Amino acid sequence: MSKKWLVPFGIMCILYITWTSYTQDKNPVNESTSVQEATNPYVQQWVNESFDKIGATLKESNVPGTAVSIVYQDQVFIRTFGVRSVKTREPVDQHSVFRIASLSKSFAAVLTARLVKENKLRWKNHVIDYLPAFQLADAAQTDRIQLWHLLSHTTGLPYHTYTNLVEAGIPTSEIIPALESVDLVGPEGTVYSYQNAPFSIIGEVHRVATGQTYERLLQEKIFDPLYMTDASTNRAAIDGRTNTARPHKATKSGWREVKISEKYYTAVPAGGVNASINDMSTYLRLLLGQFPDILTSEELAPVFTPVIETPIKRRYFGKWPRLRSASYGLGWRILDYGGSKVSYHSGFVNSYKGEMAVSHQEQIGFCLLMNGAGKEAKLAVPIFLDTYEKYKPLIKQWQP
Repeated sequence: MSKKWLVPFGIMCILYITWTSYTQDKNPVNESTSVQEATNPYVQQWVNESFDKIGATLKESNVPGTAVSIVYQDQVFIRTFGVRSVKTREPVDQHSVFRIASLSKSFAAVLTARLVKENKLRWKNHVIDYLPAFQLADAAQTDRIQLWHLLSHTTGLPYHTYTNLVEAGIPTSEIIPALESVDLVGPEGTVYSYQNAPFSIIGEVHRVATGQTYERLLQEKIFDPLYMTDASTNRAAIDGRTNTARPHKATKSGWREVKISEKYYTAVPAGGVNASINDMSTYLRLLLGQFPDILTSEELAPVFTPVIETPIKRRYFGKWPRLRSASYGLGWRILDYGGSKVSYHSGFVNSYKGEMAVSHQEQIGFCLLMNGAGKEAKLAVPIFLDTYEKYKPLIKQWQP
């Protein structure tokens, strides 16, 4: 892909404004802003108000560091808050790397779409054709499991099957033979049951289909073409960087830095991607169909198509005032929010929190990354969507 695609929101055309302020709290909030000036003044007002509201919410728990991105069409807006580490007090910036946890699942679906585009896979390919060791308790059901069942959590395996083994660092290839001993909870495609281990089997399918590891494919097919230069898929890559947002746990005396763990780096499709907010901003634009040489909107459509209805759990959506229904697509939750289709996912691992949402209808995208498990994370997407709804009529009516 030609670099000219990325120049408009990169060095040539973005006006960067950086400012820093310190409070006198135990954990000062250092805010830095990197903003692209919006062509539409009402877009700028929406973006500014969204950032301000999210920033005010973050101050309630003083999360050590947060990075937020808003995308409108091909325009990117980034604001960062706080510090990479409470020890060093160095501020988070647009290239600070976080673990993105289960936001990684969207990359697995998008990479599969890329391999489908290249005729290396089909959504309805059977898993058993690539992995003979993949056996479920029901042999007939084993034969029927297709790739989309893995990515939609509808294989029929029970909730979080062998997530304990994933967190213990057992590779997916070694977990697969153990699935045969697990009692199923229903036929494939009929029961939603969130997974990490079975979901990560898609990476093994990719390896067999192409002869390359999932990690290498992700680098060559997604990271490199998008110039996601901060992104990676292993612990050494994030732990060895200078500009890393270190993970933190809340204690009675404040936030305490903890070590970056090995968890989920043996299950990268489920939760092993590292990225900066700059990377995620570009990725949001891909999701909105702005890099058709990589994937067109039509090629991405299966990823964002609802597969199975899911319950609206209060722990996820208690602060989503206009949520009407929820489903799961491929690596994404598909929501009806106030009558609009919104694709969404959250993530948590190793004290990192992530939130991501896109609306193809409105051509807007959002991502939030945190290096502490602040409860405010779950408020960010509703703030983003509700503030957009407030400005939407003005944004649509404005003429240059």
